[in-house]
Amino acid sequence: MKKGLGAALILLLILGVGCNRSPKEKKISRPTIHVKKLFTVQLATVYPPYETTGTVKSEKSIMVSPKVMGYIQAIYVKEGDQVKKGQRLATISSPEITAKVQMAKAGLKAVEQAKTEVQAHLREAKDGLSAAEATYHLAKVTYHRFKNLLNTESVSRQEFDEVEAKYKAAKAALSRAREMIKVIKAKEKQVAAQIKAARSQVDVAKSYLNYTTVRSPINGRVVNKMIDAGNLVAPGRPIVALADEKDYRLYVSVEESLRNVIKAGDPVTIQFTSSTPVQTKVARVVPDIDPRTRTFTVKVLIPPTLTGIRPGMFGRAIFHLPEQKTILIPYKSVVRRGQLEFAYVVTPKNICQMRLVKLGKRYGDKVEVLSGLEAGEKIIEEDIGKAIDGAIVKVG
Repeated sequence: MKKGLGAALILLLILGVGCNRSPKEKKISRPTIHVKKLFTVQLATVYPPYETTGTVKSEKSIMVSPKVMGYIQAIYVKEGDQVKKGQRLATISSPEITAKVQMAKAGLKAVEQAKTEVQAHLREAKDGLSAAEATYHLAKVTYHRFKNLLNTESVSRQEFDEVEAKYKAAKAALSRAREMIKVIKAKEKQVAAQIKAARSQVDVAKSYLNYTTVRSPINGRVVNKMIDAGNLVAPGRPIVALADEKDYRLYVSVEESLRNVIKAGDPVTIQFTSSTPVQTKVARVVPDIDPRTRTFTVKVLIPPTLTGIRPGMFGRAIFHLPEQKTILIPYKSVVRRGQLEFAYVVTPKNICQMRLVKLGKRYGDKVEVLSGLEAGEKIIEEDIGKAIDGAIVKVG
């Protein structure tokens, strides 16, 4: 009985399964959507932008230092002030330099007094020479007259000897007067050399005194003031930092992979806070690579017509890299679900497929697709709010 019952159950099961099968599979029921426009995916030529940030610096930044030691007596500028070349920045009080000037002037006065004395002695010596020449001339004439008289025995030998002695004495006096003139003239030359040296010392002392007034070496702007009145300063210690506003550059760091791509003269767009983008160019590419950041520095020209720029300001630079082929689709055709992005692909059978895509850079109203789409495929461009995954798509 049990065996017969089991066989009957198996038979009924087989018959039941056979009765539930339909000769044809049931068709899937798909909704239909109507959209206005499709977009055909294709490769496009783009110039990829590369954006980086940097800081404004002056190509001509100068740290102004005094040339003498002393105390700041007054400082006439502050941060942000515009200065002109030669403008007074600060004055320094230096008692040592003042003392040197006074000492040099005293030395010059002393040698000038010595010159006056030498000139007086020279005048006296010239007068003495004139008197010695007159005495010598008289003694010489008298000597020759008495010599002739001695030959005729008209004068005594003693008288002649007296005249001869006077003649020799006058001749010696004339020689001494002439020698004195030579000595005094030599002294005059020596004093003249001393005056020249003393004047040179005065000029040097005055030049150091001029150094107590610190002046601007360029036309520019004060970017930093390091000292105040009363501070002690010394050569080599900066007191003011200046920047030439005509030579501002935006220093930006660029990744190492673009080392051979970006070159001097390349176009670049820069923008600062609350300002419109400005077209300019690369001024210089620094060849060295920073081993810590694996970046190199690019100096971007800031047009002189761009106002309100100051050293230390933050700026953005957008470089336009060489052209490349990539897939671009309308940005409005992208659907976002949380952190994921999708596009609705329309198959050759007009079936809507919701496909995951990976996006890249924006190019105006289009966006780059890195993966998920192939050239030649069609996607829904408009009415994506009507799109249903698996629906039949009709255009129009």
